[in-house]
Amino acid sequence: MSEPTAEAEGTAKRRARPARGAMEALLRIVHGLEVAGIAFGALAAWGVTRDWPAPVAFVAVGVALIATMPLLSRPWGWLVSLAMQVAVAALTAFEPVWGVVALVLIGLWIYCFAKARGIERRRRAAGLDPRGAPGT
Repeated sequence: MSEPTAEAEGTAKRRARPARGAMEALLRIVHGLEVAGIAFGALAAWGVTRDWPAPVAFVAVGVALIATMPLLSRPWGWLVSLAMQVAVAALTAFEPVWGVVALVLIGLWIYCFAKARGIERRRRAAGLDPRGAPGT
């Protein structure tokens, strides 16, 4: 019999990460894209207005998007993400051109939300775990 190696013991001790569902995966991608867009939006707002509330608002929404990512794994996480979409759209009050970017990003969120719901619905109908884990 062979002795377990230190690497094998370390791997066995680590807790397995639960599988991400389609909803969590796709909404995380959208949140990431929104954070990138917001970073550039904050720079543009600062360059155009030189007024401190606009960039601070952009940064606050960006930080909130990052902070809410762990909540996307919850069954109600999509509601938090929906609230963040409202915050993304509200940035239009600080920079009107942001409205066009917000429309594109929110459109992407709607598309990903609908796709994820469809994927998870098909997996449930097939008797599989909607999060992608092997069925029981």
